[in-house]
Amino acid sequence: MAKSQVRLLPVIGIFAACAFAIKAVSIAEAAGEATANAQAASAQAQQAQQNESIPASETTETTAPADSETCPAPDILAEQAGLSQYEIQVLRSLSERRERLEAREATLDTREMTISAAEARLDDQIAELERLETSIAGLLNTLDEQNEAQLASLVTIYESMRSDDAARIFNTLDDGLMLELAHRMKPAPMAAILADMEQDRARTLTTLMATRSEPPETLADLEARTNAP
Repeated sequence: MAKSQVRLLPVIGIFAACAFAIKAVSIAEAAGEATANAQAASAQAQQAQQNESIPASETTETTAPADSETCPAPDILAEQAGLSQYEIQVLRSLSERRERLEAREATLDTREMTISAAEARLDDQIAELERLETSIAGLLNTLDEQNEAQLASLVTIYESMRSDDAARIFNTLDDGLMLELAHRMKPAPMAAILADMEQDRARTLTTLMATRSEPPETLADLEARTNAP
C-alpha cells in the first residue's frame, strides 16, 4: 500500500506540471492578442489624425481627376446616344447659329432702344420748335398791328396837312414808305399832294402805284409783294 502511494506522486506531479504549462500558454496567447488589438487601434487613430491634417485643396486635387475621368466628353455622349459624326456636326452648327442669332437679336434690341430714344428727343425738339414758331408768329402779328397803327396815324396827319407841305415831305420819303402811305390815303388828298410833288418823285410814285395794282408775273414777285411792309 505504501509503495502504490509513492508511485502516484510522480504521476500527479507530471499532470500538475502539464496543467500549469497549458495555463501559461493560454495566458501568453491572451496577452499577445491584447497587444495586437492595442497596436491596431493606435494605428487607426494615427491614420485618422493624418487624414484630418490633409488640406482640402489636396483632397480636391486628388478627387478632381477622378471626377473628370467619370465625366465623358459631349462627342462620346452623342456616340453613346447613337448619333453619327454628321449628326453631331449638324447639331454643333445649329448651336453656333443659335448663339449668333441671339447675339444679333441683342444687338437689334439695343439699336431699337437707341432709335426710340433718338425719336423721343426729336419729338421734343419738334415740339419746342413749334412752340417757338407760335411765339414768333404772335410777335410778328403784334409788330404788324403796331406798324399798321403807325401808318394809319401818319395817313391821318398827311390828309389833314396842306397839300404843298405834305408834298415836300413826300419828296424826301423812301419809295416803300411813300407807296404805303399813298395806298392808304383817300384819293382826293393824295391827288392834291401828287400835284404839288416834284415831277420825278411824282412819276416814281405813279409808277409804283400802277405796278402794285398789276398781278405779279413770277413767284418771286408774289413773294416780294407778300413780304413787303
